[in-house]
Amino acid sequence: MTVTWCVPSDIRQNVAGTDQGTGTCAALTDDQITAVITQAASKVAAYTGTTWQPDASTPGPVTPPDLVKTMTVQIATFYATLVYRKGKDLSAFDPVYLGYLDAMRTLTDIAAGKIDINPATPGMADDLGGHVVNTISATFSHEDSATRLNPVTRRVEADTQLARGWEGGWGGDW
Repeated sequence: MTVTWCVPSDIRQNVAGTDQGTGTCAALTDDQITAVITQAASKVAAYTGTTWQPDASTPGPVTPPDLVKTMTVQIATFYATLVYRKGKDLSAFDPVYLGYLDAMRTLTDIAAGKIDINPATPGMADDLGGHVVNTISATFSHEDSATRLNPVTRRVEADTQLARGWEGGWGGDW
């Protein structure tokens, strides 16, 4: 898997701090960082079920959601830090480790369906669609309002037969 939307400079920027990453995984070579990016992207793809890579149906660059890129950078930074530290323990409060834990919790929630990685733009319809659940009982029908469902157009329209019955008082016994 060749990741084109996350690059070594993203990892270096993630650990830069005020000293440009001195003493961090930023010291690794581009090849070393690219290897952990590929590893992280594979993990993200496994949890989300999407690789965000160009294919026959979507040629050209593919832009994943920001959340996917952020998680990939966090996980790749963690993996790069493990490579850089050569097996030395990380503190439970290390920002790199905390970022990794956050990314893994988010991936778990995505896999469980708790988080939608492609949320709808405010004011726009959701891609997932939906359905209407009518909670009002079926007390009234089209006949009660002198309407009928046109089987050709599938629209509700006035039912002239019922309307004439209404004008006559529905039998006149009232």
